[in-house]
Amino acid sequence: MKKNNLVLAASCGVLLLAACGAPKQRKTPGGIEYTVDVAGKGEQLKVGDTAMAYVYTRLNDSIIFDSRKMQGGSVPLPIQKSVDKFDLQDGLAELKVGDSATFILPVDSLPQMPPFAKKGDKIRVSFVIESKYTVAGQTAKEQKEIDAYLKSNNLTTTSKTASGVSVAVTAEGAGAQPQPGDTVVVNYTGTLLNGTKFDSNVDSTIRPGMPLEPLRFPIGRGFVIKGWDEGIAALKKGSKATLVIPSAIAYGFQGSPPTIPSNSILAFTVELLDVIPGKPEAAMPPPPPPAPAH
Repeated sequence: MKKNNLVLAASCGVLLLAACGAPKQRKTPGGIEYTVDVAGKGEQLKVGDTAMAYVYTRLNDSIIFDSRKMQGGSVPLPIQKSVDKFDLQDGLAELKVGDSATFILPVDSLPQMPPFAKKGDKIRVSFVIESKYTVAGQTAKEQKEIDAYLKSNNLTTTSKTASGVSVAVTAEGAGAQPQPGDTVVVNYTGTLLNGTKFDSNVDSTIRPGMPLEPLRFPIGRGFVIKGWDEGIAALKKGSKATLVIPSAIAYGFQGSPPTIPSNSILAFTVELLDVIPGKPEAAMPPPPPPAPAH
């Protein structure tokens, strides 16, 4: 009899632990049901933050979106004020870094029935909150990847720009260094760090049918991403180099779909063909003197 009581007590204890460990059903302020499947220990999210998260969407048991497979990893989620209860913003603002949560949306309650869905179906949207995006944090994380890329490709950084572009000159030119207002003429090929080419003006396979011609733009005027402006300005006419550009001064957490995923470090092999002198920007006139007091 005592043995049976011990077994019964042990069984109840296991059931109690299982119940305590089970995901707790919650509701967003807008009334959408969700569970926190794994509780994180990171910082609480709030309106104005940008979270980096893996996102999975299921219609019943079928996966219809997987950010790892379709976008190469985590995606940015700007946390904003909700405009309606189906945007899940008020639910995201209740999560913490490290949380894994699943929101359950009955298709019958949605403003528009999703394709392939039928009455009674449920959409489950899961978010795995990887981190909270900050420029400083992302750049520090990427520097390790940049260092590893330079080492594995036998590239030596010859200079580093103010915003963090690693410039590895492979053939030093003897001409002038471009100044703000000058027009530069450049050949280039751009790749992700995994070697995937996304743009080039010397490789006809990247943009079939497009003429191959040097790129011209005025330096320091914002016609190209900031990393390019800084990296090209660090070269002399005739130089060949590799520019490795942190994502914050490339395309940031938005990326440039479909070729450049969110938070992508970019590597450009470039040749500065020419520097055409231009007029420097005119200095701003001084402000007028204050009006005399009466």
